[in-house]
Amino acid sequence: MSESSRQRLLDDAEVYALYATTETERRDIETERLRVDDTARAQFDVLVSEIHETLALAAAVDAAPAPARLRSDVLARVASSGQEPTVRELPPNVTPLHRHRRERSKSWRYSMMSAAAAVVVAVGGVVVVTQTMGNDAQPSQADQIVAAPDARQASAEFPGGGLATVSYSLSQDAVVVDLDGVPQPPPGRVYQMWFVDGAPRSAGVVSEDQLTSENGTVVDGLGSSTNFAFSLEPAGGSPQPTEVLTMLTLGA
Repeated sequence: MSESSRQRLLDDAEVYALYATTETERRDIETERLRVDDTARAQFDVLVSEIHETLALAAAVDAAPAPARLRSDVLARVASSGQEPTVRELPPNVTPLHRHRRERSKSWRYSMMSAAAAVVVAVGGVVVVTQTMGNDAQPSQADQIVAAPDARQASAEFPGGGLATVSYSLSQDAVVVDLDGVPQPPPGRVYQMWFVDGAPRSAGVVSEDQLTSENGTVVDGLGSSTNFAFSLEPAGGSPQPTEVLTMLTLGA
């Protein structure tokens, strides 16, 4: 088996998986698959399988019920038309997709599959297209802090129950505060957070939403703080802590 035959088969994996070939071209690809060695055949099968999985995921994410009228029209056409596949000759001004594809690099092919997936289904002359275009969500600030190479974590119990956990990153200059099972403060009082690097610096009061949030609270301005503290203060907070409840040590 020549290297060119192996590469040609791998180059055809995408159009084969997307059914972007004529019936004759598809048979040629399948014949070529049988001619190559086991390694090349396995690589081809893996590529086809990965593309099918990507398309299935894209279809599942963006799937929506077809309008009732469209569904009934499609089913009516299917019922009244023959089910044998039809292969049409291409017009002279149309070049088969796989000939263009061989000019593209491998990096382009893989970036195309990760950035967009398109499924085209033709039934009785009706074409339905499902497409996704780069819908990957950007990581939140909290995710970036927790995932930073220098990220650390410290935890301490609250008086009366509950746990305070602080994830922090010097490079991100911020912390993520998670409060698990911490009770509500007494009426007219609030929890206040503090950066401690000599003199305490207020990091804000804890709102009721933050107290019950499962996503954590991002607080910027870590600086060179070596401790993070919680205190119990009058509503609205205090310029300096008056009743420290717990303090977490932030290591380097």
